[in-house]
Amino acid sequence: MSVPGEVQSVQRAITVLRAFARADEWSTSALARELGLHKSVVHRLLVTLTRGGLLRQDERTSSFRLAPAMVSLGRRAERANDVLTIARPFLQRLVEESQETVSLCVLQDDHGVCLASVDSPQSMRFTISPGENFPLNAGGVGKVILAFQPDSFVDALIETGTLRRFTDRTITSPEELRRELARIRLQGYGFSDAEITPGARSVGAPVRDADGKVPYSLAISAPSLRMTDARLPQFVAMVRQAAAALSGELGYQDAVDAASAQTIDSAA
Repeated sequence: MSVPGEVQSVQRAITVLRAFARADEWSTSALARELGLHKSVVHRLLVTLTRGGLLRQDERTSSFRLAPAMVSLGRRAERANDVLTIARPFLQRLVEESQETVSLCVLQDDHGVCLASVDSPQSMRFTISPGENFPLNAGGVGKVILAFQPDSFVDALIETGTLRRFTDRTITSPEELRRELARIRLQGYGFSDAEITPGARSVGAPVRDADGKVPYSLAISAPSLRMTDARLPQFVAMVRQAAAALSGELGYQDAVDAASAQTIDSAA
């Protein structure tokens, strides 16, 4: 039985790939019997997946097996799940401390994606869903990630001309964006005031991996009436310290010194 919006060919391709969890290799005939599909249908799916680099065919036996690209995807998924397992307690503690919504974002191609979030316990709050995409030129999570990418990455993003505008406060000027990124690198956090959603504010800090790179950002999001100018330094200190601690758990060696420096900076 099909589900509305479901693409049958894609669903069948998924079924084919899942079959390789049960056997290292399949012939077309054997897989067709296993799945209860016509041999010609299964053959077309196998050939398509092979051309797409997800499967490879043994020239001697004509059987199919997973291609190395699938190993790479599996490792990436494993790393992502490891990050989620490690990060979850940090997100929960930061919500308890701030009483606002907290999210962890990861860089993906030319945008950010929410890996995990924990909602504020307050009745009026901003909800961020895992899997939700974020621009890199606006918002606390996106700008923080962009600020710590190589200059060539920033240049490429700007040159595509895809600096989308969401509100009248969204940064779409290349010159202004470069100044904002330099400011974020200098101060160690990013701030957004209604750059994507009117009435919303957020502060984000970089989360480094073991190599010192910044594939993630941690952010606190709240209504502007609660994230006031007077309380902003408190939120900044919370998110910077949590991001530094999480970086340490992910293997970043300088995380302890960074957290100490942030505490001193916040008190200054």
